[in-house]
Amino acid sequence: MSAITFTSELPAGFRVAITRERVLLWVDRFVFASLLFVIALFAIPYGTVEPWWISLYECAIFGLGALWICQETIAGWQLKQAYLLAPLAVLTAFVFIQSIVLPDSRTISADPFETRLVSLKLFAFGINAALLIRYTSNHRRLRTLIHSVVGIAVASALFGIVRQAMQHSESGFVLPYLHRDSGFGQFVNKNHFAFLVEMAIGLAAGLIFAGGVRRERLLLYLAAMALLWSALVLTNSRGGLFAMSAEIVFIVMILIWSRSKQRQSETVRRARVGSLMAATVLSASLVLSVIVSAVWLGGDLLVTRLTSLPGEVQIGHEAHAGTRRREVWSATWQLIKTHPVVGSGFGAYGVAITKFHDASGKWTPEAAHNDYFELVASAGVVGVASITWLAFVFIKEARQQLLSHDTFRRAACLGALTGIAGVVVHNTVDFGLHVTANAVIFIALMVIATRDLRAET
Repeated sequence: MSAITFTSELPAGFRVAITRERVLLWVDRFVFASLLFVIALFAIPYGTVEPWWISLYECAIFGLGALWICQETIAGWQLKQAYLLAPLAVLTAFVFIQSIVLPDSRTISADPFETRLVSLKLFAFGINAALLIRYTSNHRRLRTLIHSVVGIAVASALFGIVRQAMQHSESGFVLPYLHRDSGFGQFVNKNHFAFLVEMAIGLAAGLIFAGGVRRERLLLYLAAMALLWSALVLTNSRGGLFAMSAEIVFIVMILIWSRSKQRQSETVRRARVGSLMAATVLSASLVLSVIVSAVWLGGDLLVTRLTSLPGEVQIGHEAHAGTRRREVWSATWQLIKTHPVVGSGFGAYGVAITKFHDASGKWTPEAAHNDYFELVASAGVVGVASITWLAFVFIKEARQQLLSHDTFRRAACLGALTGIAGVVVHNTVDFGLHVTANAVIFIALMVIATRDLRAET
């Protein structure tokens, strides 16, 4: 009774302040939970590639952004690590300029409508990144975000394995476009599924290697990695297997680098040699396991896919087919030389390349099958400069997190960087980040790698 009397006698202004803090706290929790829900939801419908699903994703992010603005207006603005978002904001503005009609009634973009849609999507990605930076405000939320990324990939892998085992008819499996011989998991393209899996495998592997997983949970992480790896092999994605091998090399190199930053005392030197030997033995074992399990699970079909790889960079036998990567890359190079400074427009590659793709017209590439070629062709020097700026600030911040005294923070950064490294390698032969769900997961990895929690309470 006395507690009730005390509360009733509080000044009105103080009661209002308590109510406001409670509302802000609930908004904070709601936005973070909604972000995780959005990441999971939009991974379901083919990774969100259809226009109306992309629009729904953008509306959801803009709605959460409006809540964020309201909260910050009431509580006071605290835009954390804004320098990470500045390059993306510049790139978004440039893409929008590509779609604007110039005084001579021309546009930079070969397809201004698609370029404007890309600018809107990049704007949504920027808000998504800002929201993750703002609301991933402590170690518990960071761990929850990591578990969400791995959980989405595990669920997709389970669905893919079940689909491959049970789908025998040509009709769609759960989703109407999932025909028997198309894609893997919920993705219509198996290589796009490989992007999702390799990001999750890299994240989990980095946590394990750097000691960021509690001993009682180690078997759960290993089981998740085994399931993800099995699904990746079953896709027969050559780029995915190549990216996975690169991730193992990347982890070992980063571990060696991080150990070299320690003090050069005799005790530390001996510990470093022991840890490096352990890392080398473990990486060799992993590579051997990768080779054996890939051959065992993939079988003759995987071997056939791997042996056909040299043909992708050779001239096709069919006259003027234009289906090989070498032919597509050659046409892309001609497009780059035509628009070297400002590019031909983001999202306009499928229209712009027709002028240079010397083929019968039976098949026209919608993407360059190399995101770096396509970036230069679409954005020119200006866009490449923006991406380079983003890469510079990202690497600078991630380096600080790798040297953190917090074991979990250091392990989370290593895992996120490993997943990103796999995507960087895979992007040389595919375009998986064009899929919205993969791009959102990639943004989450960038936030995990760079989020500075030292000043958070």
